[in-house]
Amino acid sequence: MERNQVRQVITAQFHQSLAENRIQIESIPPNELQAIVNALADGVFAALAAVEDEAEVPVASQGGEPAAAAAPPGTSDEEQLLWRGRPYLSIGTIYELTTQRLRILRGIFGNTVEEIELVRVKDTRVKQHAGERMLDVGDITVISTDPSTPEKTLHNVRNPLEVRELIRKATMGEKQRRGMRYREELS
Repeated sequence: MERNQVRQVITAQFHQSLAENRIQIESIPPNELQAIVNALADGVFAALAAVEDEAEVPVASQGGEPAAAAAPPGTSDEEQLLWRGRPYLSIGTIYELTTQRLRILRGIFGNTVEEIELVRVKDTRVKQHAGERMLDVGDITVISTDPSTPEKTLHNVRNPLEVRELIRKATMGEKQRRGMRYREELS
């Protein structure tokens, strides 16, 4: 949705809310009322931009791209944060990729943490429809040998192809660090 379309939705919702609550606005000149609505819309845009800026905090680099580890994966036993992000336009979920695990943190007031050990990751896939490709967001599905969650989907991730590649490299690095070798499972 483009900025002008969002502004129209905010304007319509603002007027509908005023009408539903029987708020009298006849004394406010129409141009001043529109200025108030525009200011409200600008505030919404600023808040969404702040949420998005906070969501994609690169750890070892600047510029909003997923960060690589300070030390190459597999060279240290210490767990390091490689990437942190949120689903597009969301405030209740945070995704974290470290050198040893993938974490999904949910909740604003309470907190739920799900983890997938990278040594258990078998495969990943990215799914994007046309609208998501235009916004450069998509869903990343992680397929693992974890009995509690064999498949976990990270929804609406920004730069999904780059994040998927980070997950792949971190998985390979962790398996190498633990002395595990790649083998294809034949069934």
